[in-house]
Amino acid sequence: LEYIKLQICPCAPAPLQLVQQGLFPCSPVYPALAVSLKMLEFVSTLFLHLAPNETAWSDALTTFLARRGHVFEAQDSLRWRFTSAL
Repeated sequence: LEYIKLQICPCAPAPLQLVQQGLFPCSPVYPALAVSLKMLEFVSTLFLHLAPNETAWSDALTTFLARRGHVFEAQDSLRWRFTSAL
């Protein structure tokens, strides 16, 4: 988990800057979360081999991060944003 500050302007919108850094935004306009393209590739491959379950994956990751001090502001926040990116 990493916070990134971006300098936003009409010639360099946030989603474009994130993709250039190897991240995929959860929203095309005001992304609050960006997921590594490599992680999305891994999850897509994983879901080819088992039933897709964004809820279980997101809950496990949220619990894992919470134990390390990274807490999301709302319940299911990660799941909604990750599902949008996926």
